[in-house]
Amino acid sequence: MAGRGVKLEQDKKEILKRGIHELPAPESFAVPSRFPPVKGEPDPKRILRAAEAAGIRSETDGVPLRDLLRSLAEQKTTLLAARCFDDDPFAAGEQAVLRESPEKVADGLALAAQACGAEETLIAAASRAEVRLLSARKIPAAAVAAGNRSPADFFLLQSLRRSGKNAALLGAQACAALSDAVREGKPAVEAVVTVAGNAVSKPGNYRVRIGMPLSLLLEFCGADRRAQFVSVGTALGGHSVLNLNMPVGFSTRCITVLKKPPLRREFACVRCGRCTTACPVGVVPWLVHRELESGPPEPLLLFHVGECIGCRACSAVCPSGIDLAGEVRRAALTKEGGRSV
Repeated sequence: MAGRGVKLEQDKKEILKRGIHELPAPESFAVPSRFPPVKGEPDPKRILRAAEAAGIRSETDGVPLRDLLRSLAEQKTTLLAARCFDDDPFAAGEQAVLRESPEKVADGLALAAQACGAEETLIAAASRAEVRLLSARKIPAAAVAAGNRSPADFFLLQSLRRSGKNAALLGAQACAALSDAVREGKPAVEAVVTVAGNAVSKPGNYRVRIGMPLSLLLEFCGADRRAQFVSVGTALGGHSVLNLNMPVGFSTRCITVLKKPPLRREFACVRCGRCTTACPVGVVPWLVHRELESGPPEPLLLFHVGECIGCRACSAVCPSGIDLAGEVRRAALTKEGGRSV
């Protein structure tokens, strides 16, 4: 799979240097109540109860951590890795949490592994430099660099599974929150969010209360009120928002604010094959585009469309600006339903 995926230019060194800024909760927000921490040596049941009491959710998809760990136990996960990298040009929250509290991330990872029955743990850092930082701080956990091609989490899991491991990933924020819940009885009411873009005067990583309106966060970051584009999510998979009263959630990891919307121009497909090279699962996006463009597609030519993981690498490398990822998704629905679109 050498060369698969897409290498994204990174622009977050300055943001990471500034650490994580604590953003005060609005006065209308209640002070979170703590609960009794786990006494003595924690066992899987007490770890799961602490995760539930704290209300911890995965920052990747918003799934309650208790349910996720139970699911991983049912899947007989043998290796649990902390996802301490941000597969995005701007987002840096996971990396910042690891830099701020590596001991807490490692502790939470060990607790999560105990709860789901995983025998091994691994910290997946953003780069070899990050791994060296962990080694210098003598963090008692094995670490590996995730790599610089998106989707890095897919390639990491693929590599681990090829070595015979039934591996799974858990976000750095969820790991740190689990450590706080078990050791201190601290509820999970905050998320670390990266705010970036050319319409922000104070870009950075911010620890904010869950439920805070985006408008308050952007005001604190010095976002230009005349900004014409606000996106929530990664650079490849984010979506624009118009309602800034939308609340920050556990899975709100990056907000990009731009003075003007990105210029999107689409040209005819030149069949260069870059999309095919980038796809990690063997889809031929340009062929999918041709089939959809020419009329009812021939299902036999829609290779592997049902295996698309939604990484959008094909769209990112397309020199013609075609939304190939959207077309692959349409083709998958077509093939699954046995109908044309």
